Amino acid sequence: MKWKEPTFGATPMLKTLATANAHRKAQAFDLVAEQKKQKLKYPDWAQTWMRKYKEDWYIAQANGDEVGMRKAQKLAEGLRSKLREMATFPKLAQEQMQKETVRWMTAEASGDIREKLAAEKVGRAIREKLGLIDTSTKASPPSDDTKKKEEVKPPNTPKTDGIETGKGDKSSFGSVAEFKKKYGDVIKKLGAELNVDPNLLGAVILVESGGSGFRNGKLVIRFEVHHFVEHPTSLFTFLDKPKKRWKEHRYRESVEMKWKEVHTNQSSEYATLNFAITQNEKKAYASISMGLGQILGSNYKMAGYSSAKDMFLAFSSGHEEQIKGFSRYIKNSKNLLSSLQTNDLRRFVRGYNGPAKVDDYTKKLKSNTDLYKNS
Repeated sequence: MKWKEPTFGATPMLKTLATANAHRKAQAFDLVAEQKKQKLKYPDWAQTWMRKYKEDWYIAQANGDEVGMRKAQKLAEGLRSKLREMATFPKLAQEQMQKETVRWMTAEASGDIREKLAAEKVGRAIREKLGLIDTSTKASPPSDDTKKKEEVKPPNTPKTDGIETGKGDKSSFGSVAEFKKKYGDVIKKLGAELNVDPNLLGAVILVESGGSGFRNGKLVIRFEVHHFVEHPTSLFTFLDKPKKRWKEHRYRESVEMKWKEVHTNQSSEYATLNFAITQNEKKAYASISMGLGQILGSNYKMAGYSSAKDMFLAFSSGHEEQIKGFSRYIKNSKNLLSSLQTNDLRRFVRGYNGPAKVDDYTKKLKSNTDLYKNS
């Protein structure tokens, strides 16, 4: 019998030290250099939030929490995209959008879904008043050099834009009450089938969705390069280190072309997917996280579909199909289902989001269950 070293969880003292060290590193981070790299100016208010996201990332890194690291990076990327968008606005509109952006980030940090949705609603109204489309999901115009290189793309490249995706509801949730009005009956029925409190099921969907499964009418996706290729190749690359494979995702359409970032915005996610389809369509669709719950395409069977592409097509038809697919995914994951049936929220959070920030997510689920119930 081999001796096994005993393992222990982090003590309160170690957690305090890790948090203090993360705070120190975040405060010392060179934001000036980052702004030059990003070709972007961070106002004082944005610098404060950027350092917060850096601190969250360092804390998650210290805990080996990939989900937390990805979330912090995603929030930082979202703030940068918002700053680029706001730079195109008139001054008054910039001030208004800044206010709603801070309101959204504050609500996200506290788990206040009602405030997040309200901020998103005002943000959409500002864009509509200016006659703008959400530029945060548009790619930058290619340079002349890039245009020349893009001429070497394979002919007749299949595009997801050409897929018929149905005409279900794809709008953001203006409020929890609006969400419940639209989908409350469906969620109530699914809750009965799962033997899960429909108020809790509604809260889970709200917490995981971020307000919508669509951006400008297209299904929200994230292309996971490390699922598409086992190791970096000449066309697809990522940080090939344990627990860091979700970072530095890039692709290029030929070895003569420059690398492109995958996770800049939804346009870049779809551009990566479209190119990956030309290499291996089946694996490409299996490598995207999609919809309200960001379910990975390779889990299509658990969500009740015959293939990852069929899941993509179904999810692209509207929120109701995403809710049904999410429900089937929960049903076919016995641990997740039993956790919700017994109201063991901490166990559910660990199973769905990983071991980090269990307390935070559990608190969000509890508060949003009451919010959904009373809306």
